[in-house]
Amino acid sequence: MIVDLILTGILIYILWLLLLAKPSRFPPGPPIWPFIGNIYQLRTWGPYLYKSMTEMKRRFGEVAGFFVGPNPIILVSGLDAIKEISFREDLSGRPLFFHHKMDKAVNGILFTTGERWKEQRRFTLRHLRDFGFGKTSMENITIEEIEAVFAGVDKSLEGMEKSWSKPIVVHEILGTANINVIWHILAGRRYSFSDPYLNQLLNYIKEVIAGNEIGGKLELAFPKIVAMFPFLSDAMANCEKREKVKSFIKKDVQEHKKNIDIENPRDFIDIYLAEKEKRKDDPGSTFTDDQLVGVGLDLFAAGYDTTFNTIVFSLLYMILNPEVQSKVQEEMDSIIGNDRLPSFQDRDSHRLPYTEATVLEILRCSTVVPMSVPHAPLHFMKDTEFRGHVIPKNAQIFLNLYELHHDPDIWGDPQNFRPERFLNDEGKLIRHEALIPFGIGKRSCLGESLARNNVFLFFACLMQRYSLRVPEGEPNPSDDPIGNITIMPKPFRVQVKKRH
Repeated sequence: MIVDLILTGILIYILWLLLLAKPSRFPPGPPIWPFIGNIYQLRTWGPYLYKSMTEMKRRFGEVAGFFVGPNPIILVSGLDAIKEISFREDLSGRPLFFHHKMDKAVNGILFTTGERWKEQRRFTLRHLRDFGFGKTSMENITIEEIEAVFAGVDKSLEGMEKSWSKPIVVHEILGTANINVIWHILAGRRYSFSDPYLNQLLNYIKEVIAGNEIGGKLELAFPKIVAMFPFLSDAMANCEKREKVKSFIKKDVQEHKKNIDIENPRDFIDIYLAEKEKRKDDPGSTFTDDQLVGVGLDLFAAGYDTTFNTIVFSLLYMILNPEVQSKVQEEMDSIIGNDRLPSFQDRDSHRLPYTEATVLEILRCSTVVPMSVPHAPLHFMKDTEFRGHVIPKNAQIFLNLYELHHDPDIWGDPQNFRPERFLNDEGKLIRHEALIPFGIGKRSCLGESLARNNVFLFFACLMQRYSLRVPEGEPNPSDDPIGNITIMPKPFRVQVKKRH
């Protein structure tokens, strides 16, 4: 009997070591379950991952660790810790997801590393700026898309120009506007809002992003099993959608090759192809057609979804906070009037401080990429130390941006939508170092300038032209976001009235 108990104890201890024990000096976190890791706890703590991460930080501190299946995840919270890890060269890598392992090579910028990533990021940033990232030439492209949005909204107001419209689903107001801005820079043209091909592309992009939901997809927790038995998951279908997005970009690259003028590039694709031709005799060149398609895919996927969601959030916050909407419109009327549209110059000269503060508050409250794009140890061959803990070589690192932007110790009343927190006593704009919706450091968002420009101009122009409200007789929509990798408001409706 005693021998049986001893043997049973030894067996339990061995199983604990094999299945439940964490790596040495692994950050504190919940006890892991056999096979599934901490998936159960994550789902118990909240319906969405950003909520679970807030609870994870509350329970285990600024550096916490957990597992999705057998895969280690490190959660970094708090401004100082996030800043420290964001500037660490050895922690500036990217994890490889299932679709990367299915591809022959990882291309683009978002998930590449090393010298190729540095060269491609520098080149892309430099030349996208030439085509408008952060420059006034971008304004004309954006205004063209805003006017297309105006045309769609005005159509719903036909016959009721001086009254409130019928309820409109906000997600449908913006159409393909933001992706057209990106496509104009990349390929020098735009598509109609009703173009079925472009709308199908957008659906593919949304589904690809939704397919990367950490904690809910089998291929993310157990990629080897799914690779062996692909019928267990929709991973292969998601890979096929990625290929369709790539095919869309490849088609335009091939069309550019037919009539390119190396000396007079029309857009980013032309500039990239010219650089590729310049380096054609260099065996170490990182400039290839596949890499160009990868850059385009990254800009599409990251730029469209996040900016679109932020603009949708902006309209939600305005109908939930009509007093803020009125203050923005009063500033518009007094500074700009109705003879012209707002411009980047209005923002850059700080002529619209309250509107700017409202945009910053929109970025804070929404935080549409709540945990940033995951980081990873740069060199997959060795573990890395951070603040006395060991980050395993195969770990993913989440930056807890949503929790940072809603930390009451920093913001006081983070649950309130209050643009005044970004204004001083004289009504002038102030910056806050804890507001980092695009990340910071070596892996900060490539399209930050474009996103800030688009959000400001879309928001300012919509506020100048229209008043918005919750449809009469309907309850206020929820401001509780949905989603994991990126978050957005639940679908909601508004009534619109033309102001001038």
